[in-house]
Amino acid sequence: MTNMIPKELTEKFHPSLVRKNQSGQDYVAIDGYINRLNEVLGHAWAWEINSSEFYPDAAPATKNGKPQYVAIVRGTLTVILSDVGVVTIGGEDDDAFLTTQKAMISRDGIGAGLNFDPDTAVKTAQAEALKKACHQFGIALYLWDSAERDFVELQRQAATNDVALKQLVVAYTQRILELDPGTMPEKDQMCEVLGIKDLSVDDIRTSLTEKGVI
Repeated sequence: MTNMIPKELTEKFHPSLVRKNQSGQDYVAIDGYINRLNEVLGHAWAWEINSSEFYPDAAPATKNGKPQYVAIVRGTLTVILSDVGVVTIGGEDDDAFLTTQKAMISRDGIGAGLNFDPDTAVKTAQAEALKKACHQFGIALYLWDSAERDFVELQRQAATNDVALKQLVVAYTQRILELDPGTMPEKDQMCEVLGIKDLSVDDIRTSLTEKGVI
């Protein structure tokens, strides 16, 4: 069933959409997930909230004395995939016809939210639940890999730092040519991968921007 999932659904996000939370962990905001579902699947997906629990006294008050609210949401993400197979309807007579099959795949997610504003706590829990369900379809799952997180951090730094930009060229070339991380690519290899004649900062930045790497 995993092979049915469109590869576009699990493609990496543009580095500008990857942020860091207060704990230093990389994440993509909920609108990035929803946009991905819409862009790849159109209307062929659905999110259903199965349960929503609210606890007004489950967390200590803020430093200002405001009560904090905890919300827990459970939901199911259903993806509808078309053209997963062809079947004959009506047997072998003249009235028979071919039709495509559709598959519905569902994954559950659970999320929690904590905030002094009850509405924000619920919204956060809903967003986290949908994200968890999306992860089971492979969306943004690469951010759980330490090597991928290091690459994203290099992309982030390269947007404004020329030294990091040159390091990114090396790492990107290694990925494209499937070189060992410890193998330094030749200048000609990096130029070929980027489609440029010289490794000037301006040319590198232009090429990587056009390729969506930064």
